[in-house]
Amino acid sequence: MTRFNTIKHPIIPIAIMLATSVAISGCKKHDTPTTIPPVKVSVKVMQGNSTGNSDRVFSGTVESADATTVSFSVPGTITRIYAEVGDKVSKGQLLARIKDESLMNANNIAQAELEEARDAYGRLKKLHDANALPDIKWVEVQSKLKQAENAAALANRAVGDATIHSPISGYVSEKLSDDGQTVIAAQPILRIVNLNDIRMAISVPEEEISNFSDGCTANVILDGLDSLKVEGKISQKAVVADPLTRSYTVKFSIPNPDGKILPGMIGSMSISSEKSDNSAQPQHASFILPSQSVLLDADNRQFVWTVKDGKAIRKFVTVDEFSPDGVIVKNGLAVGDSVIVSGMQKVSTGTEVSVSAK
Repeated sequence: MTRFNTIKHPIIPIAIMLATSVAISGCKKHDTPTTIPPVKVSVKVMQGNSTGNSDRVFSGTVESADATTVSFSVPGTITRIYAEVGDKVSKGQLLARIKDESLMNANNIAQAELEEARDAYGRLKKLHDANALPDIKWVEVQSKLKQAENAAALANRAVGDATIHSPISGYVSEKLSDDGQTVIAAQPILRIVNLNDIRMAISVPEEEISNFSDGCTANVILDGLDSLKVEGKISQKAVVADPLTRSYTVKFSIPNPDGKILPGMIGSMSISSEKSDNSAQPQHASFILPSQSVLLDADNRQFVWTVKDGKAIRKFVTVDEFSPDGVIVKNGLAVGDSVIVSGMQKVSTGTEVSVSAK
């Protein structure tokens, strides 16, 4: 036993020394803290000339104020449509025709019956004037003449309804039927729009609709036409809000002398406080930000990251609508706020940031 003890005892202090050495070396490694460099971000400083204090920007759609869909008043088979999409047509121009043989025959019969009724009326009138015709017979011949006149008028009108003439001057925007197709009465055949009477329609939030009054003007920019700029004048304002969006449709008449502006084009409309007659009314300041700078949290609340004292701070905002330059933030920001527009994915509340203005 003494021999085993002399071998075992020296091992214990060596193990203890090794453990102590590792512990000491581990403590020395954590004595120097790790420094996390600031996150590099770009910010946009909210300026005093925000959209709420000067111009209000809306996105709108061009439409024709004078448009119509033409159709036949009687059923039949189309023999020919004389216009194609894009064709210019004049008021009264023949546009389409259906087979009218049966209508012509019915009209010929009605006209013949009318002549017969008129002849009978003339013959019996002489007898009536000579007091040689009973009154009941005279009433009967008058009634037959009236019925024949009405039937002839209807048959003649049906022949006229076998053709369509343009009710306005304009351009064919849609061709809704083809040659040889059998159609029912009132089935759409062609759609015609007048490009001389063009409007731009925008949706206005309910809290701003009172700012649009008679005489209000706006600057309209059409990006699809090399940023063509024209001036619009208010022509129509809805009095009932859309039940889903709670917004009102407002339409501005815009000039189109060369016919370049076409229905369906998208444009932006800028309305200043003076032009919308709202300079005397207080407004919340709103700002335009790049769309990627506005984020959603877990509760679907919109927010942006701002910088204060070199650290990232979350601010909840309300986005109004989109504009050609980004999104319009209506509430939540103030003049002078520095909003992170690049690098916001790398920050959280309190993150130290290195800022470069944008």
